Amino acid sequence: MSFFSKTYTSKSNELITIRQAISDDAPALLKLKLQYLKGTLTLPLFESEYPNDIDQERDLIERFQSEKNSIILVALCENVMIGNIDLTGSWRKKMEHTGMIGMGIHTEWQNQGIGTLLLQNIIDWAKQNEILKTVWLEVYKNNYPGIALYKKIEFIQSGIIPNFFLEKETYIDKIIMYREV
Repeated sequence: MSFFSKTYTSKSNELITIRQAISDDAPALLKLKLQYLKGTLTLPLFESEYPNDIDQERDLIERFQSEKNSIILVALCENVMIGNIDLTGSWRKKMEHTGMIGMGIHTEWQNQGIGTLLLQNIIDWAKQNEILKTVWLEVYKNNYPGIALYKKIEFIQSGIIPNFFLEKETYIDKIIMYREV
């Protein structure tokens, strides 16, 4: 199922395009991910641990393009990639109706409504998907802006795993949230 490109205006009156990732996006997507992973306190991965090079990033995009219950969307401003979101549908037959969401926004574009746009577009896509029924995500308990965003988009907290993440010598609980589509 394809996704049609959409254009919005950010809180700072910039034109933002949300579209499905294509193979040629691999270098920009990799650069974006490494940027927001650098110094993050809300994602469970260090920049040095991200495993993909450009070819592997391209393979990831192409794999998502070929799966009926998965998609990667990107946000661009003046053709510069500023955010991404992916919905990874399960390959297991008993769980193929579920998909996990992951998202990242360039640090200079955070708190500009980009996360809301990406999340709403992925939910809209999932609602139109014949396979998906439930989407879910994981979030640090202390990521208050993220949790507020997810609640705004009608995600429901379904569980907590205490002391799941170790961030700067402090253990942080993981919250699992979901919503039906």
